[in-house]
Amino acid sequence: MKKRRIALLLSLIMTTTALAGCGSTGGSDNGGSGSGSEVVDVNSEFKLPLTDEKETITVFMPNDPTAMAKNGGDYNNNPFFQELEERTNVHIEWQVPAAQTESEQFNLLFTSGELPDLMYYSQTGNIVYKDGLDAAVDDGYFLDLTDLLPKYAPHYLAALESASENVQKAAVTDEGRYVQIYSVLQTSQPSFFGYVVRQDWLDECGLDTPETYEDWENMLKTFKDKYGAAAPLSTVPTWLWNLGYGMGVYNITDFYQEDGKVKQALLDEPEKVRQFLTLLNRWYEEGLLDPDFASETNFWGNSVLMANNSTGVTCTMYTMPSALFLPSMNDDNASFSAIKYPVENRGDELKAGYVVPDTTNSWVISADCKNPELILKWIDYMYTEEGALFANYGKEGETFNMVDGKPVYTDVISNNADGLSYDEAMRLYTYVPSWPGVSYDWERELQFVSEDDFNMCYVWDDFDHEATYYPSYASLNLEETSEYSDIFSDLSTYIQENLLSFVTGSKSLDEYDEFIETVKSMNLERVVELKQSALDRFNN
Repeated sequence: MKKRRIALLLSLIMTTTALAGCGSTGGSDNGGSGSGSEVVDVNSEFKLPLTDEKETITVFMPNDPTAMAKNGGDYNNNPFFQELEERTNVHIEWQVPAAQTESEQFNLLFTSGELPDLMYYSQTGNIVYKDGLDAAVDDGYFLDLTDLLPKYAPHYLAALESASENVQKAAVTDEGRYVQIYSVLQTSQPSFFGYVVRQDWLDECGLDTPETYEDWENMLKTFKDKYGAAAPLSTVPTWLWNLGYGMGVYNITDFYQEDGKVKQALLDEPEKVRQFLTLLNRWYEEGLLDPDFASETNFWGNSVLMANNSTGVTCTMYTMPSALFLPSMNDDNASFSAIKYPVENRGDELKAGYVVPDTTNSWVISADCKNPELILKWIDYMYTEEGALFANYGKEGETFNMVDGKPVYTDVISNNADGLSYDEAMRLYTYVPSWPGVSYDWERELQFVSEDDFNMCYVWDDFDHEATYYPSYASLNLEETSEYSDIFSDLSTYIQENLLSFVTGSKSLDEYDEFIETVKSMNLERVVELKQSALDRFNN
Protein backbone atom coordinates (compact mmCIF):
# COMPACT_ATOMS: atom_id res chain seq x y z
CA MET A 1 0.00 0.00 0.00
CA LYS A 2 2.82 2.41 0.85
CA LYS A 3 4.54 2.13 -2.50
CA ARG A 4 1.28 2.43 -4.43
CA ARG A 5 0.26 5.54 -2.48
CA ILE A 6 3.63 7.25 -2.98
CA ALA A 7 3.72 6.45 -6.67
CA LEU A 8 0.20 7.81 -7.12
CA LEU A 9 0.80 11.11 -5.36
CA LEU A 10 4.20 11.75 -6.89
CA SER A 11 2.90 10.96 -10.35
CA LEU A 12 0.03 13.35 -9.74
CA ILE A 13 2.37 16.12 -8.69
CA MET A 14 4.76 15.73 -11.59
CA THR A 15 2.22 15.34 -14.40
CA THR A 16 -0.72 17.61 -13.58
CA THR A 17 -0.84 21.30 -14.48
CA ALA A 18 -1.72 23.64 -11.65
CA LEU A 19 -4.79 25.77 -11.52
CA ALA A 20 -3.00 28.30 -9.32
CA GLY A 21 0.27 28.85 -7.50
CA CYS A 22 0.73 28.24 -3.79
CA GLY A 23 -0.47 31.08 -1.64
CA SER A 24 -2.20 32.92 -4.46
CA THR A 25 -5.45 33.10 -2.53
CA GLY A 26 -3.92 33.98 0.83
CA GLY A 27 -4.81 32.63 4.23
CA SER A 28 -8.49 32.40 3.45
CA ASP A 29 -7.95 29.67 0.86
CA ASN A 30 -10.01 26.66 1.88
CA GLY A 31 -8.69 23.34 0.64
CA GLY A 32 -9.85 20.38 2.69
CA SER A 33 -9.89 16.74 1.79
CA GLY A 34 -12.30 17.33 -1.06
CA SER A 35 -9.69 19.29 -3.03
CA GLY A 36 -7.20 16.47 -3.41
CA SER A 37 -7.73 16.36 -7.15
CA GLU A 38 -6.48 19.94 -7.51
CA VAL A 39 -2.69 19.93 -7.56
CA VAL A 40 -0.05 22.61 -7.89
CA ASP A 41 2.64 22.43 -10.52
CA VAL A 42 6.02 22.53 -8.77
CA ASN A 43 7.33 24.58 -11.68
CA SER A 44 4.82 27.37 -11.13
CA GLU A 45 5.78 30.50 -9.23
CA PHE A 46 5.64 30.26 -5.45
CA LYS A 47 3.95 33.48 -4.43
CA LEU A 48 4.79 35.38 -1.26
CA PRO A 49 3.46 36.48 1.11
CA LEU A 50 1.29 33.49 1.82
CA THR A 51 -1.55 35.59 3.19
CA ASP A 52 -2.61 39.22 2.76
CA GLU A 53 -3.43 39.66 6.44
CA LYS A 54 -0.93 38.47 9.04
CA GLU A 55 -1.86 35.07 10.41
CA THR A 56 -0.64 33.42 13.63
CA ILE A 57 0.07 29.71 14.02
CA THR A 58 0.95 27.91 17.25
CA VAL A 59 3.93 25.57 17.17
CA PHE A 60 5.21 23.03 19.72
CA MET A 61 8.99 22.88 19.42
CA PRO A 62 11.62 21.41 21.77
CA ASN A 63 14.13 23.62 23.49
CA ASP A 64 17.34 24.17 21.55
CA PRO A 65 19.66 25.16 24.42
CA THR A 66 22.24 26.79 22.16
CA ALA A 67 19.73 28.95 20.33
CA MET A 68 17.78 29.77 23.49
CA ALA A 69 20.93 30.91 25.25
CA LYS A 70 21.60 33.39 22.46
CA ASN A 71 18.11 34.62 21.55
CA GLY A 72 16.76 35.68 24.92
CA GLY A 73 14.61 32.57 25.22
CA ASP A 74 12.39 33.29 22.22
CA TYR A 75 12.81 31.82 18.74
CA ASN A 76 11.11 34.93 17.37
CA ASN A 77 14.27 36.85 18.28
CA ASN A 78 16.20 34.77 15.74
CA PRO A 79 16.94 36.91 12.68
CA PHE A 80 15.95 33.89 10.58
CA PHE A 81 12.40 33.67 11.92
CA GLN A 82 12.00 37.42 11.79
CA GLU A 83 12.86 37.34 8.09
CA LEU A 84 10.65 34.27 7.54
CA GLU A 85 7.71 36.14 9.06
CA GLU A 86 8.46 39.12 6.84
CA ARG A 87 8.44 36.91 3.75
CA THR A 88 5.41 34.78 4.54
CA ASN A 89 3.30 37.12 6.70
CA VAL A 90 2.91 34.21 9.14
CA HIS A 91 3.67 34.83 12.81
CA ILE A 92 4.65 31.92 15.03
CA GLU A 93 3.50 31.59 18.61
CA TRP A 94 6.03 29.14 20.02
CA GLN A 95 5.29 26.61 22.75
CA VAL A 96 8.70 25.56 24.04
CA PRO A 97 8.90 23.24 27.06
CA ALA A 98 11.84 23.33 29.43
CA ALA A 99 14.82 21.30 28.30
CA GLN A 100 14.60 17.58 29.11
CA THR A 101 10.82 17.78 29.61
CA GLU A 102 9.83 17.66 25.93
CA SER A 103 8.47 14.11 25.92
CA GLU A 104 6.49 14.64 29.10
CA GLN A 105 5.06 17.97 27.93
CA PHE A 106 4.16 16.54 24.53
CA ASN A 107 2.13 13.79 26.20
CA LEU A 108 0.36 16.35 28.37
CA LEU A 109 -0.89 18.12 25.25
CA PHE A 110 -3.35 15.29 24.65
CA THR A 111 -4.91 15.62 28.08
CA SER A 112 -5.09 19.41 27.94
CA GLY A 113 -7.63 19.46 25.13
CA GLU A 114 -5.67 22.26 23.41
CA LEU A 115 -3.27 21.03 20.78
CA PRO A 116 -1.10 23.60 18.98
CA ASP A 117 -1.53 23.84 15.21
CA LEU A 118 1.85 22.33 14.40
CA MET A 119 3.90 19.90 16.49
CA TYR A 120 7.42 18.52 16.42
CA TYR A 121 7.39 14.71 16.30
CA SER A 122 10.42 12.53 16.97
CA GLN A 123 10.87 8.79 17.45
CA THR A 124 14.46 9.23 18.62
CA GLY A 125 13.44 11.88 21.15
CA ASN A 126 10.43 9.85 22.33
CA ILE A 127 8.20 12.76 21.38
CA VAL A 128 5.49 10.56 19.94
CA TYR A 129 1.87 9.57 20.29
CA LYS A 130 2.23 6.32 22.18
CA ASP A 131 -0.28 4.37 20.07
CA GLY A 132 1.20 5.43 16.75
CA LEU A 133 0.35 7.83 13.93
CA ASP A 134 -2.67 6.01 12.55
CA ALA A 135 -4.18 5.85 16.02
CA ALA A 136 -3.52 9.57 16.47
CA VAL A 137 -5.53 10.23 13.31
CA ASP A 138 -8.31 7.83 14.31
CA ASP A 139 -8.44 9.33 17.80
CA GLY A 140 -8.93 12.80 16.33
CA TYR A 141 -5.57 14.32 17.28
CA PHE A 142 -3.51 14.45 14.06
CA LEU A 143 -4.62 15.48 10.61
CA ASP A 144 -4.49 13.07 7.67
CA LEU A 145 -2.58 15.10 5.06
CA THR A 146 -2.96 12.71 2.15
CA ASP A 147 -5.50 14.77 0.19
CA LEU A 148 -3.97 18.12 1.14
CA LEU A 149 -0.35 17.60 0.17
CA PRO A 150 -0.77 17.58 -3.64
CA LYS A 151 -2.32 21.03 -3.59
CA TYR A 152 -0.57 22.72 -0.69
CA ALA A 153 2.83 20.99 -0.38
CA PRO A 154 3.83 19.83 -3.87
CA HIS A 155 7.49 20.76 -3.40
CA TYR A 156 7.66 18.49 -0.37
CA LEU A 157 6.26 15.59 -2.37
CA ALA A 158 8.73 16.32 -5.15
CA ALA A 159 11.57 16.21 -2.59
CA LEU A 160 10.30 12.81 -1.46
CA GLU A 161 10.60 11.53 -5.00
CA SER A 162 14.36 12.18 -4.94
CA ALA A 163 14.77 10.76 -1.43
CA SER A 164 15.78 7.21 -0.62
CA GLU A 165 13.29 4.38 -0.78
CA ASN A 166 13.44 4.13 3.01
CA VAL A 167 12.31 7.75 3.39
CA GLN A 168 9.55 7.31 0.83
CA LYS A 169 8.21 4.30 2.69
CA ALA A 170 8.62 5.97 6.07
CA ALA A 171 6.60 8.97 4.89
CA VAL A 172 3.45 6.83 4.72
CA THR A 173 1.78 5.07 7.65
CA ASP A 174 0.77 1.43 7.73
CA GLU A 175 -2.73 2.53 6.70
CA GLY A 176 -1.37 4.35 3.66
CA ARG A 177 -1.74 7.87 5.05
CA TYR A 178 0.54 10.87 4.93
CA VAL A 179 0.59 12.22 8.47
CA GLN A 180 4.19 13.35 9.07
CA ILE A 181 6.21 15.87 7.10
CA TYR A 182 9.89 15.02 7.26
CA SER A 183 13.04 16.91 6.53
CA VAL A 184 14.78 15.45 3.50
CA LEU A 185 18.54 15.47 2.94
CA GLN A 186 19.50 16.95 -0.41
CA THR A 187 22.39 14.48 -0.66
CA SER A 188 23.29 11.33 1.27
CA GLN A 189 25.62 11.88 4.19
CA PRO A 190 28.42 9.48 5.12
CA SER A 191 28.76 8.21 8.67
CA PHE A 192 29.76 11.24 10.72
CA PHE A 193 30.86 9.65 13.98
CA GLY A 194 33.15 6.89 15.10
CA TYR A 195 36.38 6.28 16.99
CA VAL A 196 39.41 8.57 16.87
CA VAL A 197 42.92 7.98 18.15
CA ARG A 198 45.75 10.26 19.21
CA GLN A 199 47.72 9.96 15.99
CA ASP A 200 50.72 11.70 17.52
CA TRP A 201 50.86 8.99 20.18
CA LEU A 202 50.65 6.25 17.57
CA ASP A 203 53.53 7.85 15.65
CA GLU A 204 55.67 8.38 18.74
CA CYS A 205 55.15 4.74 19.77
CA GLY A 206 55.85 3.42 16.27
CA LEU A 207 52.42 1.79 16.07
CA ASP A 208 50.45 1.23 12.88
CA THR A 209 46.77 2.10 12.64
CA PRO A 210 45.05 -0.63 14.70
CA GLU A 211 42.86 -3.10 12.83
CA THR A 212 42.26 -6.12 15.04
CA TYR A 213 41.20 -6.49 18.65
CA GLU A 214 44.76 -7.58 19.39
CA ASP A 215 46.06 -4.37 17.82
CA TRP A 216 43.66 -2.31 19.92
CA GLU A 217 44.66 -4.04 23.14
CA ASN A 218 48.35 -3.55 22.42
CA MET A 219 47.74 0.12 21.57
CA LEU A 220 45.78 0.78 24.77
CA LYS A 221 48.42 -0.91 26.91
CA THR A 222 51.12 1.16 25.25
CA PHE A 223 49.22 4.41 25.86
CA LYS A 224 48.75 3.45 29.51
CA ASP A 225 52.38 2.51 30.06
CA LYS A 226 54.09 5.27 28.05
CA TYR A 227 51.83 8.24 28.78
CA GLY A 228 50.27 7.22 32.08
CA ALA A 229 46.83 7.46 30.53
CA ALA A 230 44.30 6.75 33.28
CA ALA A 231 41.54 6.05 30.72
CA PRO A 232 43.24 4.91 27.49
CA LEU A 233 39.78 4.18 26.02
CA SER A 234 36.97 6.50 27.07
CA THR A 235 33.41 6.60 25.77
CA VAL A 236 29.79 6.21 26.83
CA PRO A 237 28.31 2.69 27.13
CA THR A 238 26.20 3.16 23.98
CA TRP A 239 29.29 3.63 21.81
CA LEU A 240 31.31 1.05 23.73
CA TRP A 241 28.90 -1.72 22.72
CA ASN A 242 29.59 -0.86 19.06
CA LEU A 243 33.08 -2.30 19.45
CA GLY A 244 31.43 -5.73 19.23
CA TYR A 245 30.63 -5.25 15.53
CA GLY A 246 33.87 -6.88 14.45
CA MET A 247 33.00 -10.00 16.45
CA GLY A 248 29.53 -10.26 14.97
CA VAL A 249 27.89 -8.74 18.05
CA TYR A 250 25.42 -6.33 16.48
CA ASN A 251 23.27 -3.90 18.48
CA ILE A 252 23.69 -5.78 21.72
CA THR A 253 20.98 -3.69 23.45
CA ASP A 254 18.70 -3.44 20.44
CA PHE A 255 17.91 -5.37 17.27
CA TYR A 256 19.41 -6.01 13.84
CA GLN A 257 18.44 -7.92 10.73
CA GLU A 258 20.17 -10.26 8.30
CA ASP A 259 18.52 -10.95 4.95
CA GLY A 260 15.23 -9.62 6.30
CA LYS A 261 15.23 -11.72 9.47
CA VAL A 262 15.20 -9.77 12.72
CA LYS A 263 17.72 -10.90 15.33
CA GLN A 264 18.92 -10.00 18.80
CA ALA A 265 22.51 -10.74 19.75
CA LEU A 266 21.68 -12.20 23.16
CA LEU A 267 19.34 -14.70 21.52
CA ASP A 268 21.11 -15.39 18.26
CA GLU A 269 24.79 -15.02 19.18
CA PRO A 270 25.06 -15.55 22.96
CA GLU A 271 28.58 -17.04 22.76
CA LYS A 272 29.86 -14.12 20.72
CA VAL A 273 28.38 -11.77 23.29
CA ARG A 274 30.11 -13.76 26.05
CA GLN A 275 33.41 -13.44 24.17
CA PHE A 276 32.89 -9.69 23.75
CA LEU A 277 32.03 -9.11 27.40
CA THR A 278 35.03 -11.16 28.46
CA LEU A 279 37.26 -8.90 26.36
CA LEU A 280 35.77 -5.70 27.80
CA ASN A 281 36.01 -7.05 31.33
CA ARG A 282 39.71 -7.78 30.79
CA TRP A 283 40.29 -4.29 29.43
CA TYR A 284 38.47 -2.83 32.41
CA GLU A 285 40.43 -4.91 34.94
CA GLU A 286 43.73 -3.97 33.29
CA GLY A 287 42.96 -0.25 33.36
CA LEU A 288 42.57 0.10 29.59
CA LEU A 289 38.98 1.29 29.84
CA ASP A 290 37.85 4.46 31.60
CA PRO A 291 36.98 3.32 35.15
CA ASP A 292 34.05 5.78 35.08
CA PHE A 293 32.73 4.79 31.63
CA ALA A 294 29.41 3.52 33.05
CA SER A 295 28.51 7.02 34.24
CA GLU A 296 30.05 8.92 31.32
CA THR A 297 27.57 11.30 29.68
CA ASN A 298 29.72 13.10 27.10
CA PHE A 299 28.42 11.42 23.95
CA TRP A 300 30.96 13.11 21.72
CA GLY A 301 34.04 12.60 23.88
CA ASN A 302 35.27 13.91 27.22
CA SER A 303 37.37 16.98 26.44
CA VAL A 304 38.66 17.17 30.03
CA LEU A 305 40.18 13.68 29.78
CA MET A 306 41.63 14.66 26.43
CA ALA A 307 43.09 17.90 27.78
CA ASN A 308 44.98 16.18 30.60
CA ASN A 309 46.25 13.36 28.37
CA SER A 310 44.20 10.73 30.19
CA THR A 311 42.64 9.35 27.01
CA GLY A 312 44.04 8.24 23.68
CA VAL A 313 40.93 6.75 22.04
CA THR A 314 37.33 7.95 22.09
CA CYS A 315 34.16 8.01 19.99
CA THR A 316 33.13 11.37 18.56
CA MET A 317 31.91 13.37 15.55
CA TYR A 318 34.26 14.48 12.82
CA THR A 319 33.97 18.13 13.87
CA MET A 320 34.89 17.57 17.52
CA PRO A 321 38.66 16.92 17.50
CA SER A 322 39.41 20.33 15.95
CA ALA A 323 36.51 22.22 17.52
CA LEU A 324 36.51 20.73 21.04
CA PHE A 325 39.55 18.61 21.85
CA LEU A 326 42.55 20.42 20.38
CA PRO A 327 41.62 23.91 21.66
CA SER A 328 41.59 22.58 25.22
CA MET A 329 44.95 20.79 24.94
CA ASN A 330 48.35 22.22 25.85
CA ASP A 331 50.22 19.85 23.54
CA ASP A 332 50.79 21.65 20.23
CA ASN A 333 51.81 18.36 18.62
CA ALA A 334 48.53 16.62 19.43
CA SER A 335 46.63 15.27 16.45
CA PHE A 336 43.76 12.87 15.81
CA SER A 337 42.82 10.42 13.09
CA ALA A 338 39.81 8.19 12.53
CA ILE A 339 40.01 4.45 13.08
CA LYS A 340 37.56 1.73 12.14
CA TYR A 341 35.94 -0.66 14.59
CA PRO A 342 38.29 -3.54 15.37
CA VAL A 343 37.88 -6.92 13.67
CA GLU A 344 39.06 -10.37 14.63
CA ASN A 345 41.31 -10.94 11.60
CA ARG A 346 43.04 -8.52 9.27
CA GLY A 347 40.98 -7.94 6.18
CA ASP A 348 37.65 -8.89 7.79
CA GLU A 349 34.73 -6.86 6.44
CA LEU A 350 32.67 -4.86 8.88
CA LYS A 351 28.96 -5.52 8.60
CA ALA A 352 27.70 -2.74 10.84
CA GLY A 353 28.30 0.92 11.54
CA TYR A 354 26.37 4.15 11.81
CA VAL A 355 23.98 4.54 8.88
CA VAL A 356 22.96 8.19 8.65
CA PRO A 357 19.16 8.35 8.26
CA ASP A 358 18.06 10.40 5.26
CA THR A 359 15.58 12.00 7.63
CA THR A 360 14.70 11.84 11.30
CA ASN A 361 12.30 14.29 12.90
CA SER A 362 9.02 15.51 11.43
CA TRP A 363 6.03 17.82 11.72
CA VAL A 364 2.47 16.74 12.46
CA ILE A 365 -0.57 19.02 12.19
CA SER A 366 -3.35 19.04 14.76
CA ALA A 367 -6.73 17.82 13.56
CA ASP A 368 -8.17 20.91 15.29
CA CYS A 369 -6.01 23.30 13.24
CA LYS A 370 -8.23 25.98 11.69
CA ASN A 371 -6.02 26.62 8.67
CA PRO A 372 -3.91 23.57 7.75
CA GLU A 373 -3.65 24.82 4.17
CA LEU A 374 -1.67 27.86 5.28
CA ILE A 375 0.63 25.77 7.46
CA LEU A 376 1.33 23.38 4.60
CA LYS A 377 2.21 26.28 2.33
CA TRP A 378 4.48 27.67 5.07
CA ILE A 379 6.26 24.32 5.30
CA ASP A 380 6.34 23.81 1.54
CA TYR A 381 8.23 27.08 1.11
CA MET A 382 11.21 25.35 2.74
CA TYR A 383 11.26 22.88 -0.16
CA THR A 384 11.25 25.46 -2.94
CA GLU A 385 14.60 26.46 -4.40
CA GLU A 386 14.38 29.91 -2.82
CA GLY A 387 13.07 28.67 0.53
CA ALA A 388 15.63 25.88 0.86
CA LEU A 389 18.45 28.32 0.08
CA PHE A 390 17.12 30.70 2.71
CA ALA A 391 16.61 27.94 5.28
CA ASN A 392 20.12 26.56 4.88
CA TYR A 393 22.12 29.75 4.35
CA GLY A 394 20.02 32.67 5.53
CA LYS A 395 19.64 36.00 3.76
CA GLU A 396 21.71 36.64 0.66
CA GLY A 397 24.02 39.61 1.01
CA GLU A 398 23.83 39.35 4.79
CA THR A 399 24.73 35.81 5.88
CA PHE A 400 25.87 34.44 2.51
CA ASN A 401 26.91 35.44 -0.99
CA MET A 402 26.87 33.43 -4.18
CA VAL A 403 30.43 32.65 -5.29
CA ASP A 404 30.90 30.72 -8.53
CA GLY A 405 27.29 29.63 -8.31
CA LYS A 406 27.54 28.33 -4.74
CA PRO A 407 26.39 29.92 -1.45
CA VAL A 408 29.29 30.93 0.79
CA TYR A 409 28.74 32.15 4.33
CA THR A 410 29.80 35.68 5.24
CA ASP A 411 31.57 36.68 8.44
CA VAL A 412 28.17 36.90 10.16
CA ILE A 413 28.35 33.11 10.31
CA SER A 414 32.01 32.25 9.84
CA ASN A 415 33.64 35.03 11.89
CA ASN A 416 30.86 36.52 13.97
CA ALA A 417 31.60 39.93 15.44
CA ASP A 418 29.67 39.04 18.61
CA GLY A 419 31.87 36.02 19.22
CA LEU A 420 29.30 33.42 18.18
CA SER A 421 30.69 30.12 16.94
CA TYR A 422 29.54 29.09 13.48
CA ASP A 423 27.17 26.57 15.06
CA GLU A 424 25.65 29.22 17.33
CA ALA A 425 25.36 31.69 14.46
CA MET A 426 23.66 29.14 12.20
CA ARG A 427 21.08 28.43 14.90
CA LEU A 428 20.13 32.11 14.90
CA TYR A 429 20.50 33.16 11.27
CA THR A 430 19.40 29.96 9.49
CA TYR A 431 16.85 27.22 10.09
CA VAL A 432 17.96 25.30 13.18
CA PRO A 433 19.86 22.11 12.18
CA SER A 434 17.96 18.85 12.81
CA TRP A 435 14.55 20.57 12.80
CA PRO A 436 11.86 19.04 10.57
CA GLY A 437 10.25 20.34 7.43
CA VAL A 438 13.14 21.45 5.22
CA SER A 439 15.15 20.39 2.21
CA TYR A 440 18.35 20.13 4.22
CA ASP A 441 21.79 20.79 2.78
CA TRP A 442 24.08 19.14 5.34
CA GLU A 443 27.11 20.02 3.18
CA ARG A 444 26.83 23.62 4.33
CA GLU A 445 28.80 22.70 7.46
CA LEU A 446 31.77 21.68 5.32
CA GLN A 447 32.62 25.36 4.95
CA PHE A 448 33.89 25.19 8.53
CA VAL A 449 35.56 21.78 8.43
CA SER A 450 38.99 20.95 7.10
CA GLU A 451 39.36 18.33 4.41
CA ASP A 452 41.32 16.13 6.82
CA ASP A 453 38.53 16.29 9.39
CA PHE A 454 35.84 15.45 6.85
CA ASN A 455 37.87 12.54 5.49
CA MET A 456 37.32 10.86 8.86
CA CYS A 457 33.77 10.19 7.70
CA TYR A 458 34.98 8.01 4.84
CA VAL A 459 36.95 5.85 7.28
CA TRP A 460 33.86 5.32 9.46
CA ASP A 461 31.63 4.82 6.43
CA ASP A 462 33.62 1.84 5.17
CA PHE A 463 31.24 -0.99 6.05
CA ASP A 464 28.38 -2.93 4.50
CA HIS A 465 25.41 -0.63 5.06
CA GLU A 466 22.75 -3.21 4.26
CA ALA A 467 24.08 -6.31 6.03
CA THR A 468 22.63 -5.78 9.52
CA TYR A 469 20.87 -2.40 9.49
CA TYR A 470 17.35 -2.40 10.95
CA PRO A 471 15.62 0.68 9.50
CA SER A 472 14.55 3.09 12.20
CA TYR A 473 11.48 3.91 10.10
CA ALA A 474 9.97 0.43 10.56
CA SER A 475 7.24 1.22 13.07
CA LEU A 476 5.05 -0.91 15.28
CA ASN A 477 1.28 -0.70 14.98
CA LEU A 478 -1.08 0.08 17.84
CA GLU A 479 -1.35 -3.42 19.28
CA GLU A 480 2.36 -4.12 18.82
CA THR A 481 3.37 -0.86 20.45
CA SER A 482 1.43 -1.66 23.60
CA GLU A 483 2.81 -5.18 23.88
CA TYR A 484 6.35 -4.05 23.02
CA SER A 485 6.30 -1.40 25.75
CA ASP A 486 4.93 -3.82 28.33
CA ILE A 487 7.76 -6.26 27.67
CA PHE A 488 10.77 -4.27 26.60
CA SER A 489 10.76 -1.34 29.02
CA ASP A 490 11.77 -3.55 31.95
CA LEU A 491 13.75 -5.97 29.81
CA SER A 492 15.86 -3.21 28.29
CA THR A 493 16.77 -1.91 31.74
CA TYR A 494 17.66 -5.41 32.91
CA ILE A 495 19.92 -5.97 29.89
CA GLN A 496 21.71 -2.65 30.25
CA GLU A 497 22.35 -3.08 33.96
CA ASN A 498 23.71 -6.59 33.57
CA LEU A 499 25.97 -5.76 30.63
CA LEU A 500 27.57 -2.98 32.66
CA SER A 501 27.94 -5.30 35.64
CA PHE A 502 29.69 -7.97 33.55
CA VAL A 503 32.16 -5.41 32.19
CA THR A 504 33.01 -3.88 35.56
CA GLY A 505 33.15 -7.28 37.27
CA SER A 506 30.48 -6.43 39.82
CA LYS A 507 28.77 -9.48 38.37
CA SER A 508 30.83 -12.53 37.46
CA LEU A 509 30.68 -13.90 33.93
CA ASP A 510 30.06 -17.25 35.62
CA GLU A 511 26.49 -15.95 35.90
CA TYR A 512 26.22 -15.23 32.17
CA ASP A 513 24.24 -18.38 31.31
CA GLU A 514 21.72 -17.56 34.02
CA PHE A 515 21.46 -14.04 32.60
CA ILE A 516 20.67 -15.39 29.12
CA GLU A 517 18.00 -17.71 30.49
CA THR A 518 16.42 -14.84 32.41
CA VAL A 519 16.39 -12.68 29.29
CA LYS A 520 14.56 -15.44 27.43
CA SER A 521 12.08 -15.87 30.26
CA MET A 522 11.32 -12.12 30.07
CA ASN A 523 9.92 -12.64 26.56
CA LEU A 524 12.74 -11.24 24.42
CA GLU A 525 11.78 -13.71 21.70
CA ARG A 526 8.31 -12.18 21.54
CA VAL A 527 9.81 -8.70 21.13
CA VAL A 528 11.82 -10.00 18.17
CA GLU A 529 8.58 -11.29 16.64
CA LEU A 530 7.01 -7.84 17.01
CA LYS A 531 10.00 -6.16 15.39
CA GLN A 532 9.83 -8.73 12.59
CA SER A 533 6.21 -7.85 11.90
CA ALA A 534 7.10 -4.16 11.69
CA LEU A 535 10.00 -4.85 9.33
CA ASP A 536 7.89 -7.09 7.11
CA ARG A 537 5.27 -4.36 6.71
CA PHE A 538 7.94 -1.77 6.01
CA ASN A 539 9.58 -3.91 3.33
CA ASN A 540 6.28 -4.73 1.67
